[in-house]
Amino acid sequence: MPSNEVYSIEEDSKGFVWIASNKGLVRYDGTTSKTYDHPEKVGLSVFELFVDEKDRVWCMNLTGQIFYAQGDDLTLFTDVSEEFKGSLGSMVVVGDTMIVSMYRVRLSIDIKTKEKTVYPIKEFSVGSGLNSVYKNRPTFTENGKVFQVIDGTLSTMDDLPDLIKAENRRLPVRLINKNDNEFYLIQQKLGENTVMYLRKDDYWIKLETPELCSVSRIDSAHVINDALYLTTKNGLLVLKEEKNRMVLHQHFLKEFYTTDLFQDADLNIWVSTLRNGLIIIPNIHVRKIMLPEPLPKRLEKTVNNELMVGYESGNINIIKADELVFKQIEFPTASAISTLKHDEKSNTTLIFQKLKNYLYDHDSASYVVIGKPLASVKEVDFTNKGFIIAALSGTTIVTKIHEQKFLAKSELYYDHKKRGYTVLHDKNSGLNYIADVDGLRTLNSGLQEKPITYKDRPVLTRNLSQDKYGNIWAGSFKNGLFKIKGNEVIEHIDASNGLASLIVNSITIDDEYLWICTDVALQRYHIPTGDIKTLKARDGIPSFSIIDMCVIGEDLFMNTPQAVYRIDKHKVFKPLFIPDYYFTTVRVDGKDQPSATSYTIPDQRTPASIGFNANGLRGLASGKFEYRIKNKTDWIPQPQGNNTIQFATLPVGELIFELRQAGSDTVKSLKLVVEQPFYTTWWFWTLLAINTILAIIFYYRRKLRFRESEKNKQLRTLALDNELITLRLENLRSQMNPHFIFNALNSIQEYIVSNERNLASSYLVKFSRLIRMYLDQSRENQITLKEELHAMELYLELEKVRFEEKLIYQLQIDPALEQEQVFLPPLFVQPYVENALKHGLLHKKDNRELKVAFEWDPADQSLQICVVDNGIGRDASQVIKKSQEHYHKSFATYANQERVNLLNSKRNRKITVEIIDLKTSTDQACGTQVCISIPQ
Repeated sequence: MPSNEVYSIEEDSKGFVWIASNKGLVRYDGTTSKTYDHPEKVGLSVFELFVDEKDRVWCMNLTGQIFYAQGDDLTLFTDVSEEFKGSLGSMVVVGDTMIVSMYRVRLSIDIKTKEKTVYPIKEFSVGSGLNSVYKNRPTFTENGKVFQVIDGTLSTMDDLPDLIKAENRRLPVRLINKNDNEFYLIQQKLGENTVMYLRKDDYWIKLETPELCSVSRIDSAHVINDALYLTTKNGLLVLKEEKNRMVLHQHFLKEFYTTDLFQDADLNIWVSTLRNGLIIIPNIHVRKIMLPEPLPKRLEKTVNNELMVGYESGNINIIKADELVFKQIEFPTASAISTLKHDEKSNTTLIFQKLKNYLYDHDSASYVVIGKPLASVKEVDFTNKGFIIAALSGTTIVTKIHEQKFLAKSELYYDHKKRGYTVLHDKNSGLNYIADVDGLRTLNSGLQEKPITYKDRPVLTRNLSQDKYGNIWAGSFKNGLFKIKGNEVIEHIDASNGLASLIVNSITIDDEYLWICTDVALQRYHIPTGDIKTLKARDGIPSFSIIDMCVIGEDLFMNTPQAVYRIDKHKVFKPLFIPDYYFTTVRVDGKDQPSATSYTIPDQRTPASIGFNANGLRGLASGKFEYRIKNKTDWIPQPQGNNTIQFATLPVGELIFELRQAGSDTVKSLKLVVEQPFYTTWWFWTLLAINTILAIIFYYRRKLRFRESEKNKQLRTLALDNELITLRLENLRSQMNPHFIFNALNSIQEYIVSNERNLASSYLVKFSRLIRMYLDQSRENQITLKEELHAMELYLELEKVRFEEKLIYQLQIDPALEQEQVFLPPLFVQPYVENALKHGLLHKKDNRELKVAFEWDPADQSLQICVVDNGIGRDASQVIKKSQEHYHKSFATYANQERVNLLNSKRNRKITVEIIDLKTSTDQACGTQVCISIPQ
């Protein structure tokens, strides 16, 4: 609140609370406050709040400025400073008429024209009073009469009764509506007398007033539910009319200077104070009893609607519940009362102090001391047979009183040495229920025990009570409420049944109801139906640390360690209040939107929130709200007390947002227009798809053109490479053929010179056939193995002739070879055979052997050729060649290696040539082996 100094308060039809304070005019909605101001306003303080039928809130200040607030604006209506000269007036507004007056003058102002009519008040006018409204007409007192303004005309209503005579200053008269046909009149001379009348049936009835009314300055008066509420310097007085006298029914806020009040739609009493702001009384039917002593420990209902209260001091009060008359019982020992137990049969009450025990007789109003006292007793009960069962701090026992003494320990009928909590005797079945640290159990008349469990666990309780149906109720420490019949738990009451908490502090029976106090609520449980009603702190329950509860007549009495409270068990439950609710804010992307009929949201992912409020103290807490997007979602519950609904996303389109209280048919709605962003529209995606397809086509066409260009370049390069290789191979073949021809012609020349014509002729024929074969093969890139073998055989025959028949050669062919299906380059093997003859066997005089083997390797799918000679070896051949005068490097060897390299450049599987020097066991050269592998 902006200020603690409040002069008056009012509530408008929408539930807004208006506050006149020393900081100005303030509006409060139950959650937030708003201060109203005007640029021409002089000072801060405003007074005399009045709400008219148009919900305009009127106020004035000490300088005579009169304002009204409507909506969010404060308007300066008029200025009466000339007439009032710094005095504060009393103001009412009805229709188009305003009546505002002070002790010297009364003004009537036309609201539409602002025209003023001045009515001077006679000096020492008898009964000059404050303005009020009765039967929807401005009403006031003056010159011994009651006047009303009817249709703009001043009319006399009645003569005033006898009032207090004014001597030096006028004593204002208040008129307070009681109902449509009755009103109270109050005049006060502070410290001396207060006059009060009731006008009923056109008669004045004088009412006696309590003395407190004369010594307490009255600031305002209001009638609520036939009770007269007076705000005074000494708190809030509640008076009720009884046989022509006003009886002080309740006195709230004794330590506060109260200035004004009203009761809202939820039956809360709002009280303004001069120094402590606003105080709210949520339930006038919960009253704190003003005890003569502090710290009440135990309560016990006795006879004749009497309530016995035991205190920490050890004393006892007996209270007449219907009159609240106290009777004090003092004991010689000042020890705290631990428990009380009334015996209806004997009309006596056992009183247990911590160390002393007494028996109080209500008929004789006297007590006796009980010998051999029980110490630290928590609960006791009487059995049908005159025994007493008791729960003590260290044991639970069965005893009795004999000759005004409890039995000695050795004489006890039952003694279970465990810390006790509570006991109860079932007068129907005769079973005794005993609760201690081990749990709850029954004890029958034969002193036989039987534990009571629920789901195989002990029932831990400190509260037992029996209803009129014979059921035993046990309130547990942390497991809710148990309904017990005999030795069995027949029902468990927990949160699923409406129990506010599983921690039960106290229980008591009220006919067919069970009152339950948990740690968070006071509840009334209807035993036959299971219906449950709940009272929480917001309903006016001051505390839930309840020790005892008992019902006397129409009231529930309960005590905390600090106080005793009296609750009207019927009126304490307020009727269901459904406050009016309204939208307060709409935020889009974090920005507040101006009020409008519809709200535009740029796209579905833009965050939006909708705020709402329900005015009053329990506005948001009095009901559960739920919302939905109409035709899009189901009703969604909103967390209680939360008045902001947030949306991270919303569907595209025109939406209707709806809000209602759960179970209500009244719905409030907002129109939301969620636009679709361009990047989510069909035309955008269509255009994007077309552009993407065109881009892909362009990209791949360009890429294909580039690849085609690169491929053409590679093909041209490969063609050139192939052409070059082919030319080089052709060149080699063209060089190899003349090389062989040259060697063969040398041999023919030698035959002719040596005059061996027949040998030369035969050699020449074979040579010509071989040359023709070579010429035919030189045109091919590859030839069959058959063609190669035919040429090889003819070549070796020529070489054998040249070696003068001193050459033994062998062609070894693998039968698995398909000679027509195996291919190899032309003139490929011949150079290796020539090297074997020329460099290996030529320099050997005899035993010249040459073997050429052709085999098929099925695993490698290749032709394996081995050329083996038993010549002098490569090392000896090199020595001989170097010693010759015209030494030259063998062309056949170089040509063959170059040819292998060129052929391999065009093959995936390479041709390999391996030359092995053959050695004897003594490491002497014994020939050469050439192994050739030609993959197919």
